[in-house]
Amino acid sequence: MKILSCCLTRVLLLVAVALQFVDAQAIVETRFASRVSQQRLLTTVRELVKLGNRWGGTESGDRAVAYLERKFKSFGLHVEVIEEPERLVFTHTSWSLRVEEPKGLRRLIKNEWLAGFSPSVALTKAELVGLPPWEDLEDNSLKGKAILLESSLTDRQYQRLAEAGVSALLLISPRLPGAYTDWALIENLKASETNRVPLFNLSRNSGEALIAALERREKIVISFSALTKIGWGRPKTVVATLPGKRDSYYLICAHGDADSGGPGADDNASGVSGVVELARTLGGMVRTRLIPQPEHSIKFVVWGAEIYSTQHYVRSNADELEKIQAVLNYDEIGTGATRNCLYFESNDVEHNARLLRTLEQIGEEYVGKRGFWEEATTNPSQGGTDSYVFLPSWLRRLRVPEVEIPSVTIYTGAWNELKRLPQTEGWHSKAWKGPRDTVYVDFSAYYHSSLDIPERTTEREPFNMTWAVKAVGIALLRLAW
Repeated sequence: MKILSCCLTRVLLLVAVALQFVDAQAIVETRFASRVSQQRLLTTVRELVKLGNRWGGTESGDRAVAYLERKFKSFGLHVEVIEEPERLVFTHTSWSLRVEEPKGLRRLIKNEWLAGFSPSVALTKAELVGLPPWEDLEDNSLKGKAILLESSLTDRQYQRLAEAGVSALLLISPRLPGAYTDWALIENLKASETNRVPLFNLSRNSGEALIAALERREKIVISFSALTKIGWGRPKTVVATLPGKRDSYYLICAHGDADSGGPGADDNASGVSGVVELARTLGGMVRTRLIPQPEHSIKFVVWGAEIYSTQHYVRSNADELEKIQAVLNYDEIGTGATRNCLYFESNDVEHNARLLRTLEQIGEEYVGKRGFWEEATTNPSQGGTDSYVFLPSWLRRLRVPEVEIPSVTIYTGAWNELKRLPQTEGWHSKAWKGPRDTVYVDFSAYYHSSLDIPERTTEREPFNMTWAVKAVGIALLRLAW
């Protein structure tokens, strides 16, 4: 009986210790979450967008780097700026586009956007016509004309129109439910110093009104100009380190450029803001001794150019990739057109399981609580963002060691239309309100557009950014400490 009593006492003591640990962890996570500032997140987005599109290697990109360097240093973090190999870069200085005739359409064009790598053009007037059959391009009928396009051009088609002597191209945005009606999807020209014809992206509404006028056989005359700068520049990546007890580290990242060439509030000033706010909050808690130094270091990284800079980082650190405990990438955490959901990608990658199970558990524990997400789920791979550069298939292409680095992306909306994905077998979050075997991936109505601005995206749903910061911060508190 004494032996049984002694064993029972030990079990109770162990349970009590475990409960104390759980309580202590919950207290730390609550303290962290309470320090995440929605206002700071919004302010960072606004300030980044004011700097321009932040393309790596441009003056706008360099201003963003200086801004981030100051921010991270103000948090007491060690900051390194990595200068990368030169690449051809483009800067919008100014442009104009309007209908001169008929007078009733003079105020029609708005929220247009000049394509990247368009050449500079002095103020010009030209008749606007539709694109004729390609076999009719051999004569001089298009010389000096502006062409209204309903679909994208291949590089070869662009060259043929340039050789035919057209003066400008106006591309109408696609017809997608809930997107691009009064704002323009941004498509860019091939990176080149020798493009001869500027391309202007139009909203669907503007384009359809112009088509209707042409169908009525009205003569349309437009005026346009473009002042641009094309040259060679070096993207720069900012790395801020919260040192741990070991040199192994977690990498928290986001691409710093608006890769479309537009304002890029959601894509991806929102993601950069998330990295900055996470660095401020966790760094401040360590500095004020609310939490101890982490076991693993944490690197907060803002890439100078999406994919390009990520690949350069991987190549430059090829001999030390095994030090990376995991990559958590923010891309578009500022909006969602149809749901209020936090997504964790990619659950079809086997070595992501431990990291994603942690995020899934956090999603389930906090769903519906005040200040937290309404929905959360993991989902299979979609590609198209920095986290994929750290996966073995991409490492193989870069000819570096194929280390199995857990690498995921956190977002609240992706692409420009709702996607329906079959859920990976064995994965279903209790925080997901949709069908068990299906993930509906929410989208941004302003994806890669002229109105991806704070007023249309991050200002409307600022809670998205706070959710993403809280989820990753809580995950780090469970994994890095």
